[in-house]
Amino acid sequence: MAPLQSVHTDSFLADLRAAVGPERWRVWFEDSTHIHVGPDSLTVGVANLFISDYLKSHFGDHLAASARRTLGRELPVVFHVEADLFQRRREKNLADAAEAEEQLGVPPAPPRAAPAPPARPSTPLFTLENFVVGPCNRMAFAAAQSAAGAPGKEFHPLFIHGPCGVGKTHLVQGILWALRRRPNLRVACLSAEQFTNRYIAGMRTNSLDVFRHRYRNLDVLAIDDVHFLAGKRATQEEFLHTFNEFDGRGRLVILASDSHPRDLEAVQDRLVSRWVGGLVVRLAAPDHETRRRILEAKAVQMGRPLPEEVLTLVAERVQGSVRDLEGALTRLVACAALLKQPMTEELARQALADFVTTRRTVIGLDQIVDHVGQFFGVSAADIRSRRKSRLISLARQVSMVLGRELTDLSYADIARLMGGKNHTTVLAACRKWGHLVKQAAEVRWTDRTDHRAMSAEALLEHLKEHLR
Repeated sequence: MAPLQSVHTDSFLADLRAAVGPERWRVWFEDSTHIHVGPDSLTVGVANLFISDYLKSHFGDHLAASARRTLGRELPVVFHVEADLFQRRREKNLADAAEAEEQLGVPPAPPRAAPAPPARPSTPLFTLENFVVGPCNRMAFAAAQSAAGAPGKEFHPLFIHGPCGVGKTHLVQGILWALRRRPNLRVACLSAEQFTNRYIAGMRTNSLDVFRHRYRNLDVLAIDDVHFLAGKRATQEEFLHTFNEFDGRGRLVILASDSHPRDLEAVQDRLVSRWVGGLVVRLAAPDHETRRRILEAKAVQMGRPLPEEVLTLVAERVQGSVRDLEGALTRLVACAALLKQPMTEELARQALADFVTTRRTVIGLDQIVDHVGQFFGVSAADIRSRRKSRLISLARQVSMVLGRELTDLSYADIARLMGGKNHTTVLAACRKWGHLVKQAAEVRWTDRTDHRAMSAEALLEHLKEHLR
């Protein structure tokens, strides 16, 4: 028998759904909240304060009335912000979309007979039409448009990389949305972790033939978070064969990762060489004007357009990723709603006074090399040269490590700017100093005046502090 509280919660949810109607239920409750009927209260888990305030003002009476009807008594309604609810909802949506695409796109038998047209899906959150284009992403957006218009015709694969929260998922989902509207095109999207788990499940259940047929007979395959494949040799081998099937038939594979293919550790060279043989595009953090237009678009989507001066202020204050901008906008809208105040510059300053973003001072590699050279008493030209004296090699390694940490440059970019060196040199330096910091190792050197020594971590932090 089901627990009593579970039965009460199920009855309550059924009553609430009937009361608010299927459309509003889908938009505001289904997969957006976590509702639990307890003995003393009705708890509504939400992703952020904005949703909490909206539900309270628009559906508070419905919640209370459903509690009275199903439980026969009044229950206080408690809204609780669950930090991981938005992420869980996003992951579920991506997983559901992948399953739906596979069911719609992959026929159970090899013959490609004309299938019955699937029901037209509702417009998703991420499309190419609502992607905000700027200098930081223009090339990647143009590539996405080309892939959506003629998948696999101009390049294969399409490899999109960049730091977290800059729009990789948006572009991938936008391409897939455009492709899914084309008849008879078989499309699937999943994460590298899902690909790995399904491959392992296929081995354990002796159903690898089904797994391979499912993914090798597609027209377009999109893999997110491809860096997850690092170190998984068996899965990499399987993916290589899958990739070769697509390559031989002129079909498109779309890959998304946090790093450039050449910067991925523990990935077979055969895979990396195939990935860089296609089109590799990078997304960077948005500049001021792009941040402003992203804020404007998202505010309109929320039904809370912002005045020009507020847009400018928030874009200047929040200099991180798109997710940072979304968080700032959510806080601002929530504050205005809760305090019942208009959107003004003063309210924005108050709302974002303690807002922490991933803002980072823009530092160039030249600046890093100059500063490190001054610290160690060597010239920038020495650091970029092929001289291998102990002091110059030390300064060169430190410059590479700081270049990787304080800029958005890839290993290959840093190697090129450090005198045309190989990217593996930069990678080796970063790994070495990672071990030194982890082991709390001491670094010793002799400059023009004295013997000196510092822990690896203290040395890097000292230089970073003076660079910021």
